Amino acid sequence: MAEKVYYIQLSFDEPLDILEKKMVKIFKSSNLGRCFEAKDIVGVKLHIGEKGNISYMPPRFIKPFVSILQESECLPFLTDTNVLYKGCRNNAVDHLMLAHEHGFTIKNTGAPFVVADGLMGRNEVEIEINCENYKDVPIASEAVYASSLLVVTHVTAHIACGLGSTIKNLGMGFSSRKGKLNQHSQLPPEVIESKCTGCGVCYKWCPSDAIVMENEKAIITEEKCISCGECISLCRFDAVSFKWASTSEVLQKRIAEHALGVIKNKKGKIGFITFMINQTNQCDCMGIKMESILPDFGVLAGFDPVAIDKAVLDISQEKYDTDISKSSFPNVDPTIQLRYGEKIGLGSMNYELVEVI
Repeated sequence: MAEKVYYIQLSFDEPLDILEKKMVKIFKSSNLGRCFEAKDIVGVKLHIGEKGNISYMPPRFIKPFVSILQESECLPFLTDTNVLYKGCRNNAVDHLMLAHEHGFTIKNTGAPFVVADGLMGRNEVEIEINCENYKDVPIASEAVYASSLLVVTHVTAHIACGLGSTIKNLGMGFSSRKGKLNQHSQLPPEVIESKCTGCGVCYKWCPSDAIVMENEKAIITEEKCISCGECISLCRFDAVSFKWASTSEVLQKRIAEHALGVIKNKKGKIGFITFMINQTNQCDCMGIKMESILPDFGVLAGFDPVAIDKAVLDISQEKYDTDISKSSFPNVDPTIQLRYGEKIGLGSMNYELVEVI
């Protein structure tokens, strides 16, 4: 039987009263409430955006779901994990400060923000999955210990996966620091010397100090490189590149395996909300202002991350004759994560799209 994916049309600048009504309608019409019982401690997974980013889903898109959960006598908390790179979210103190700066406060949302993998990203629980790449995966402890999860995703492109959507938010977004390192530790990127201007931005932001400057050119030390892709994202001159054919496939499969680890102990206790609005060609981890590259479509809801992400690609292709991945990184195949996710039991690409009026 095809998994139902519900959707309601929505724009980023929707008036607040209409936005709130639509959020309640999509939540109730999709029956997401069946995942949450009174007294459940519910982790509401989101992305607060890196400092300088303005395209993340702001608090007004989150508060309606918190209110619904509280009306059901649940105890919701907002959550995300620390990152690998040298940004404002690589430890819980800076992460919490930025969450407050971006408006994710108790006053604005009705719920506290809790960093799911602790002070330095090391709070984790090993979950057995027995897959191709890993037998066990380290998942952020608060994601494991929460009674249930509501995973709220903002669709963007992703430089290494093509599509940064529900599976990525689940798998990379709920991994501990160790899990993120596991996912990224593949072939190192390469510096194209003729394009390198010696600006030093990649050197400044490299999380593993793998980049050195010699003769005003960046050089990557392979022994130190963790293949996180930060240098590729930051380079304004296209001077750094991955060997896409091998790297992207492995990364997408590893993300899917970590996503499986998240849902492993949450059967019947996890629901998904995915926003196809304000879609940009880089993920919300980028600390820069970005413009939307596709028209706003709306919000999707359901219980299957694979089905939802397949719908994301199909809807864009049908309506705009492209999708966020093709528009941004045409050399990356984003369906690897979907096909592999289906193979390992993460979900199904067979879905029925149901409009909520």
